[in-house]
Amino acid sequence: MTTIQEAAHNILEEFGKPLNSKEIARIALERRMVESMAKDPVQSHAQTIEKNIRSDVYNNPRLIFMHGPQGRLIGMPTWEGRSSQDIDTPNKQNKYIELKARIPADLFEKVQLARQAKLANSFDEMVVFLLKKGLSAVAPDIKKGLLQQLDQFDTLGG
Repeated sequence: MTTIQEAAHNILEEFGKPLNSKEIARIALERRMVESMAKDPVQSHAQTIEKNIRSDVYNNPRLIFMHGPQGRLIGMPTWEGRSSQDIDTPNKQNKYIELKARIPADLFEKVQLARQAKLANSFDEMVVFLLKKGLSAVAPDIKKGLLQQLDQFDTLGG
């Protein structure tokens, strides 16, 4: 488990743009990057992120406040001095699509262990790494299955 500050840093790196603290907290909780026993976990973690930045005591990794059309946002220090609209978003070839899946708890724990082994920089990168490894391992089976479907399609045509 990471701190909300570490989770916020990883989420901001992934999204490549400033986000509000509640959005960061929601994502971190959904991805099980952090836990909370608070009555309102999103609000609790959002307040912690903001307090860390404001007091600059537990602001590690360091995050900053930024202002955009949606109000005050959380950003990375490297984005300082730029407006939230000027922050580069991932280009088309690096476009990310959010994936939401239910997996068995024991498999999730194994992914967490792989992440702790530092095979990737974040939990999301670890999942992408494992997906790529798995897809490359089954590529011949995928190709075979697609060719069989094409053969069946050809026999239907005459």
